[in-house]
Amino acid sequence: MTTYNAEIQSTNTGTQEHCSADPDQLLTIGRAINQQIRVKFDDTKYAIYTVRNTPQETPDNIVRVTQEGGSRLGQSNFPFNVTIDSQVVNTTYNDDDAQESKEFVERLTDNGTHKKLIAIAPHGGLIEIKTDKQAERVASQLASKGVSCWLCKGWGDSTIGAYDRWHITSTDINEESFPLLKTIINRGFTHAVAFHGFTKNNILIGGRASDPLKQQIKTAIEKAIVGSGISVDIASAKSGYGGDTPQNIVNRLSNGNGIQIEQCSEARKQYWEKIADAVASVYESLI
Repeated sequence: MTTYNAEIQSTNTGTQEHCSADPDQLLTIGRAINQQIRVKFDDTKYAIYTVRNTPQETPDNIVRVTQEGGSRLGQSNFPFNVTIDSQVVNTTYNDDDAQESKEFVERLTDNGTHKKLIAIAPHGGLIEIKTDKQAERVASQLASKGVSCWLCKGWGDSTIGAYDRWHITSTDINEESFPLLKTIINRGFTHAVAFHGFTKNNILIGGRASDPLKQQIKTAIEKAIVGSGISVDIASAKSGYGGDTPQNIVNRLSNGNGIQIEQCSEARKQYWEKIADAVASVYESLI
């Protein structure tokens, strides 16, 4: 069984991306705490959540989300009935089908042995626009070196946008919910770079990689977008965009040697190719 019927009730604990669910019910669909699940209200209202808590519930089909979490399903009146599904990513659609159906897909380019660099974009499609194309471009530019690429793409509609429907924080991403990620999570890449988008007006370079590498990335991007008026900065730990926690997926893939690049909307829309090429040029000399 991969699904069960549940009743959504409200909680004040967690973020809009989090939920709680009974552990025994989760077990029936092969899921557990800290993994992702898909919650479906109807054919047009569905979203993914990270299971943050697993209290014993009575009845055991109760799932709890915050008020903001309910809005991911277009709901504000609690309780309401849903279907819980263990399948987070759609494994059958091509990109065109996924876009038309407002779905969420996972993609991997990998030769099965490469260990030097992986470029990733967990929030591609319309979640954080152009980031998937940047990860793909880095891998393409360095294809002769066998560089790997992992990404997800998600789409939404005017009722529930792609970000609200599919965004999972990078520190929460669990390979048990992403089949292709699971195949490479323990590869032990020397380097990993993650492309992201945010609502600020600059570009921030973070991750657990060394300060000299961050500076190299910063300098390369600055040269690539000179005259754009967009500043490129090293993210501080206090900024909320440091990307330096061990749990961040870019750091997990690279034994703590990840680079996280947060980019404003203009940078992604107008300069995504130049930024990706600049990043590729730095890693080309390292791998």
